[in-house]
Amino acid sequence: MTLPDEIVRQARILVARRLGLDFPDSRRADLERGLVEACRAASSSSPGTYLAWLATLPDQSPEWRRLASRLTVGETYFFRDRGCFDALEQQVLPALIAARRAAGLARLRLWSAGCATGEEAYSLAILLDRLLPDRSDWALTILATDIAPEALEAAQRGCYRPWSFRETPTWIRDRYFHRRDAESLEVTPSIRELVTVAPLNLAEDGYPAVVTNTSAMDLILCRNVLMYFTPETQQAVVARLKQALVTSGWLVVSPVEASAALFRPLVPVTFPGALLYRNEPGPVAPPLRHWQAETGWSNSPGAWPFFDASGGLIAAESPVWSPPPKPVEAPPDPETDLPHARALADQGRLEEAQALCEAALARHRLDPEAYLLLAAIHQERGEPGAALAALRRAIYLAPDSAPAHFLLGSLLLRQGKRQSGQRSLETAVSLLSRIPRDAALPGCDGLTAGRLLDTARAHLELR
Repeated sequence: MTLPDEIVRQARILVARRLGLDFPDSRRADLERGLVEACRAASSSSPGTYLAWLATLPDQSPEWRRLASRLTVGETYFFRDRGCFDALEQQVLPALIAARRAAGLARLRLWSAGCATGEEAYSLAILLDRLLPDRSDWALTILATDIAPEALEAAQRGCYRPWSFRETPTWIRDRYFHRRDAESLEVTPSIRELVTVAPLNLAEDGYPAVVTNTSAMDLILCRNVLMYFTPETQQAVVARLKQALVTSGWLVVSPVEASAALFRPLVPVTFPGALLYRNEPGPVAPPLRHWQAETGWSNSPGAWPFFDASGGLIAAESPVWSPPPKPVEAPPDPETDLPHARALADQGRLEEAQALCEAALARHRLDPEAYLLLAAIHQERGEPGAALAALRRAIYLAPDSAPAHFLLGSLLLRQGKRQSGQRSLETAVSLLSRIPRDAALPGCDGLTAGRLLDTARAHLELR
């Protein structure tokens, strides 16, 4: 169906302003097709009428999320882009794991941003299971976010048809999936439990924030997402993703999105068949020895450990890299401890952040904001029991703390406690509805009441 030029022009302007999506002439057919599908699904009489109705809806309306899902391509499959996953499996993740082992910190945080139906996030979970023989000793976070409700529901179900396995070895399917019915395979519970599915619109400014579990990431995959955004939205999204990375963290995008100018000051790092970006300069692991022999590719000289496909050490020569030197800490200050602790948590320096939080609580035992931050730190450290205890103290001291109720609901849902988790999220929605949308929430990294309200509502719709 070909739409009139004026309708297309109006749609381009509205979609760019509300969703940050870009539709040049070369993608006019995609815009028309998505708009017509959304119009029919909403039982609207015409695309023009549908656009007029959309313009009256607030940004947080579910209809905007449904339209976004029709205007973007959610096509994905397990281990999509073999060069990228080879780099992750054979270089990046082993290096991160070795660095954390050397530091005595058994913790990794990964984020599939724009996860579509979840294959990418579960692929990461399978890699970690293969690389960590002592997986049960690690605090692992794999966050999977998307704007499309239908895609997130599919990711939660974890059931996939054969087309999702078109580049997946048979032994992986046999080990990590079981047959659900004649047409689909289901992810095993031990892999599903590693992945947290959550709604998030990358074009909005509700991240990074410890309350929404979107900070201190070691690795972010945001592939085939940025290409849909306007240049201005691309710059804003990349800036926020960089803030969400720890020092020496990695950002993975698709090859067509790679741009030194867009991702600066992230450092491009070339691997055989893949280009990744690293947060701040530092030594980079060369490829495995057989790659060096086959390709002649080399990097700056230096000794590195090498791993086989299962994560076993082949040759230990020297640490992968040393964490950046810690700056000299200022003496404790009751006025700055919490902001400082929050900044440390955003950098992934959770032990130091927790120490400052506890020091603040030693002086002010009745500070709910300190308990809220402490709960978020425990969450990132993989300590749900301690996080829940801190949250209950925060809520006891401040029953109207919407961020505390939101975080409590998120943690309960992650533990499979659906009814109590939903009640906490409903309480957060009720409290947030009474606050001006543009009001910044205390202790939430600048997160506004409106953004957290949208997120809480999207969580409830998803469940």
